[in-house]
Amino acid sequence: MPAPTITVLLDLVLIMAAAHLLGRLAEKIGQPPVIGEIAAGILAGPTVIGHHLSATLFPEAGRSYLTLLANIGVAVFMFVAGLELDREIFRGARRSIPAVSAAAYAIPFVLGSAVAITVLARHSTGNRLHFALFVGCAMAVTAFPVLARILHDRNLVRTEIGQLSLACAALVDVVAWSVLAVVLALAHPGGVQWRLVLLLPLVGLLWWFVRPLLTRISESGTQQTMIVLGVGGALGLAAITEWIGLHLIFGAFAFGVIFPRERRRTVESGVRILCLLLMPGFFVIAGLAVDLGSVDATSIGELIAVIGVAVVGKVGSVYVAGRLTGMPSRAAAAVAALLNTRGLTELVILNVGLTTGLIGTQLYSLLVIMALVTTASTAPFLRLLGISRGGDLSSRPPHAPDSEDDPDPGAVAAAAQSPDTSGKH
Repeated sequence: MPAPTITVLLDLVLIMAAAHLLGRLAEKIGQPPVIGEIAAGILAGPTVIGHHLSATLFPEAGRSYLTLLANIGVAVFMFVAGLELDREIFRGARRSIPAVSAAAYAIPFVLGSAVAITVLARHSTGNRLHFALFVGCAMAVTAFPVLARILHDRNLVRTEIGQLSLACAALVDVVAWSVLAVVLALAHPGGVQWRLVLLLPLVGLLWWFVRPLLTRISESGTQQTMIVLGVGGALGLAAITEWIGLHLIFGAFAFGVIFPRERRRTVESGVRILCLLLMPGFFVIAGLAVDLGSVDATSIGELIAVIGVAVVGKVGSVYVAGRLTGMPSRAAAAVAALLNTRGLTELVILNVGLTTGLIGTQLYSLLVIMALVTTASTAPFLRLLGISRGGDLSSRPPHAPDSEDDPDPGAVAAAAQSPDTSGKH
C-alpha cells in the first residue's frame, strides 16, 4: 500500500476520534458539537501543537487527499443545508420575518464592510472593494444548520421563537450565498460576463425542469434510489458550479433547495454516515490554516473590534427590528442571540475566502475565532434569558409540522451537523 494512502487512513482515524470526543465534550458543557469539532481542528494546527508536530501528524503528502475528502464533505453538508430550507416555516409567518431578516443581514454586512476598509485594511490581499464585500458577507452570515441543532436540542423548533429564527436564518443564508457568489464572480474579472450569463439558464433549468423531474421520480423511487440521486446530484451540480468559476458549495446547496421535501428523512439516513466520515476532515483542514503564532497587539485589537462589530451588529439590529415589529423584549433578545450563531457556515465561507485569495491566513484565523466566540455565546445567552428546554416565551404555532413526511426543521440539520451511528440527535 502506498505511503500516502497509509498516512491518509491513519489521519482519518485521528481526525474522527478527536472530532467525536471534543464534540461530545462540547455537548457536556451545553454547547453545540460543532464548537468541539472546530476546536479539534485548531488543536491539530500550528497554533497549539506547533508547526513541526502539526506537519508530522498531517504531512503535505496526505493533505491534498484530506482536502479532497473535506470538499466532498462540505458539498454533502451544503446539500443538507439547502434541503432544510423548508417553506413550512414561512406559512402563517409573522410580520417580523421580513424586517428581522433584512436587519440581520444588512446591518452586519454594512458594518463588517466598514470595518474591513478601516480597521482591517492592512489585511487586504488585492482589490479593496472585493475584500470589503467578502468580510461584510462573512460577518453577516447565520449558521442555519447549527441554529437548527441548537433549537432541536432545546426542544424549541416548534415554538414561535424557533420558527421565526429558522425562517429568518433561512432568508439570511440565501442572501449570504447569493452575495458571496457575486463577490467571487467580481473577484475573477477574466470571465465574469460569461459566468453570470451561464448561471441564469442553469438556475432556470434546475427550477423548471430538474425540480419537477425529481418530484416525479420521488413518487415511486426506492430509498436507495433517492439517496443516490440526492448525493450524486449534489456532487454533480457542485462540479458544474466549480467548473463555471464559482465555488462547489453553490451547486450542492442549490440541489438541496430543489430536492423533494417529502423524501428528506430518506436522504437523511444516507447522508448521516457520509457526514460522520467526511466533515471532521473539513474541520482539521480548516484548523490547520489557523495560525495565531504571529498575533501581536494590533491583531488582538482587531480581533476585539471584529467580535464587537459582529455581536453588536447582529444582536443589536435583530433586537431593534424585533421590538419595532411588536415582539416582546425577551423574545426579541432570544431571536437576536440565536441569529448570532455562525459556526460551520461561517467556517465554510472563510475557507472559500482563503482558498480564493480574498483573505490571508492571519485574518482568516481571527475570523475563525470570531465564529467560535459568537457561536459559543448563544447557549449562555439563552440561559441568561431564562429560556429552558421547550421555551416559555411562546406557544407552538399552528403550522408546526407533526408527521413523518414533514419532520421538524431541526432534525436533518442536526443529523448532518453532528451525526452519529446511534441515531441520537
